[in-house]
Amino acid sequence: MIEAKPNTVRGLAFALASTFVAACSDSNNTFQPAPEFSVDPNSVDVSQADVCDILQPGKCAFPFPSNFYTVEDASSGTGRRVNLNPTAIPGTSEGVAFDPTEYNRNDGFSPGPLILLEVAGIDLAQTGAASFTAMGSSLEADAPIQLIHAATGERQLIWAELDSRPAEGEPQALMIRVAKNLEDGERYIVALQNLVAEDGSPIPSSDAFTVFKEGIPSDIPAFEDRRAGFEDIFTTLEANGIQRETLYLVWDFTVASTGNITGRMLHIRDQAFAALGGEAPVATVLSVESPDESENADLGRRITGTLSVPNFLDSADGRPGSRFGYDSADPDALPARFAGSGSVEVDFTCVIPRQALSDSSDTIAVVIGHGLYGSRESVDDFAPVAEEQNIMFCGMDSWGMSDSDLGVAFASLSNINNFPQQADRIQQGFLNITLLSEAMRHPDGFAALDAFRVGDRSLFQTGAVHYEGVSQGGVLGAALSAINPNFERSALNVAGMRFSLLARRSNAWGAFAFAFDPAYPDPLDKPLVWSVIQMLYDRGENNGYVNHVTRDPLPGSTTSRVLIHLAIGDKTVSETAGEILARSMDVPRHLPSVVDGRHVAVEPYLNIEGIPAYPWAGSGLMLWDSGPFPIADHDGTPLQATVNNFEPAGYNTHGMTFGQRAARDQKAAFWRSGEVINVCGETACFGDGYDGTPGEYTAPSSQP
Repeated sequence: MIEAKPNTVRGLAFALASTFVAACSDSNNTFQPAPEFSVDPNSVDVSQADVCDILQPGKCAFPFPSNFYTVEDASSGTGRRVNLNPTAIPGTSEGVAFDPTEYNRNDGFSPGPLILLEVAGIDLAQTGAASFTAMGSSLEADAPIQLIHAATGERQLIWAELDSRPAEGEPQALMIRVAKNLEDGERYIVALQNLVAEDGSPIPSSDAFTVFKEGIPSDIPAFEDRRAGFEDIFTTLEANGIQRETLYLVWDFTVASTGNITGRMLHIRDQAFAALGGEAPVATVLSVESPDESENADLGRRITGTLSVPNFLDSADGRPGSRFGYDSADPDALPARFAGSGSVEVDFTCVIPRQALSDSSDTIAVVIGHGLYGSRESVDDFAPVAEEQNIMFCGMDSWGMSDSDLGVAFASLSNINNFPQQADRIQQGFLNITLLSEAMRHPDGFAALDAFRVGDRSLFQTGAVHYEGVSQGGVLGAALSAINPNFERSALNVAGMRFSLLARRSNAWGAFAFAFDPAYPDPLDKPLVWSVIQMLYDRGENNGYVNHVTRDPLPGSTTSRVLIHLAIGDKTVSETAGEILARSMDVPRHLPSVVDGRHVAVEPYLNIEGIPAYPWAGSGLMLWDSGPFPIADHDGTPLQATVNNFEPAGYNTHGMTFGQRAARDQKAAFWRSGEVINVCGETACFGDGYDGTPGEYTAPSSQP
């Protein structure tokens, strides 16, 4: 006699019970499970099961993201379509219901998701979950919290943390974050097992999940309609060493397809270039300043003007608050040009080095991406660097994220129904900058205008144009590099990705929280709202594009090389967000990267390889450290906070890398040659006069 395994017994019992249920389905009887089962399915509240996932009672949308919030759609890139219900996602405190229309255009969720659930009483340390400072354990077979690629079984690098923003006694979301972006269009399984409370006692599963885990039969559609899907998940997990008896909760979700995330942007780009027909964009010069050397030793010329760009927004001038215009309500419809052939005039500013007035044979062209809600006027700050490195810098307002968009940003944070306005205008802004780069590259563009010439000579070299994104410009820069055929070499300075991560670890958040917090006061709603809006942010920031920058280029694009400069202790753009950016693009790092003790992680830069040799004909990551001691007019730089609620202390290094001559030399060499040169020698990279002496930051005394 062959002894049946427990899973086989459960399967046989389930099959027999299901047969009985089917046979009695026409009767008025309610099926009663056998008494040995630990849960009676009839005791589970399924009254909202068509709107809310019953796996976690309490918070309707948890766990999130989940394929529960999708429907089958053979016409989409993934075979699924997001189907968020206004009841599931929180409305505002003023009673404005969530509008899911734009979100339900997606065929999946973010490739860099904020994964959420609530596990009351969990102790993550005692559970042994991978943490912000020790992510590597998430790859182990017995890890209590895992994210698994459903098709391959590959474990993903993640960490788990409780939301540290709620006040004491308020519920805390359990947040699971991926440390390298997931693959577009793929399905993933979230698995939690052997969770324990502070006293070491096991945390039991919900009754609803227990019905699936124990194979408890029922005649309740809310269970039976999902039964086969959970059995498939259990089978996949068991094949990868995770037994269903150990599970606290599992579910799956699908990442949006490449075409769904990038399709609108690529469409408007392709339409714009088709309209050019190989010609240069039309530019109009508005002003030319040519200061005497005694007035400005660095600046040769400062030129302002406008560029004509096809307009895909629904207002004639593309003003803040505009959205894409569509000719169809089809969820896969692509933006239509305003009034059929409308264009918008977009302002630009360029600074040309003084040395180019006498010799421009080595003057290269670089587009600048400005900082958070800044403007094209930040190009003026680059005038000294223009002369130092012999570069013409040009910039535009980054529509959607410029100073003129601040009103829409606050309106979006106080009601996320407004957020599609911001996401759409960001993409139009990408198009504006792409055509700016084309005007700089094309021999009949800027180079043909008198303002950019001396006699019969252009003041810069055409044929190639590069990119430097600073702060926010870096958070958008990888996306621009993925869609812009001209940006083959991009420098991303104090950069990162994933606004749903950045906002929660930035000293800039306080300026915006006063609009967000009153609108979404529930402590569980706050991270959920961020997870939802990331689905639209992906269309216009690095998080949606990093899989297609250094590899697997998007249609009509080429692979790009990127040089990333990060600052240890950056309080505005989290170092970790920059590391995720590098890891997701397989960008190697300078070795040694930091002095011992100058990183919070047990294994700093896990799964980010080292640059094998210099000069390096590829992408590179450099980490700049100003040190833990008071030096160069600052009081020392503490390491980044390990909690997800910003705690200001010490010097903010956010602007430090831009001030290092070696860093600027490295970027200029990268743009000219395509190679990363070694400007730090055999040590880590230091700034502000720090020499690498080991030590720990000590907060300055408050005593006089």
